[in-house]
Amino acid sequence: MKAIKSLVAITCALAVLSAVTVRAESCCDKAKAAGKECAHECCKKAVKDGKVCEKCNPKKEEKK
Repeated sequence: MKAIKSLVAITCALAVLSAVTVRAESCCDKAKAAGKECAHECCKKAVKDGKVCEKCNPKKEEKK
């Protein structure tokens, strides 16, 4: 029974980690990888202004 609980805990931890990894890629990154431009209106507007959409591409914290 203890082995089953451990297996369930490890599986849940891996599921959470994989969800975080998948979420780290933005819509713009996915479109760029496919050789396209992002279709979101907020991203198109930011590109016109010479910026990056903060909503879809939040700033990553710098490591100290």
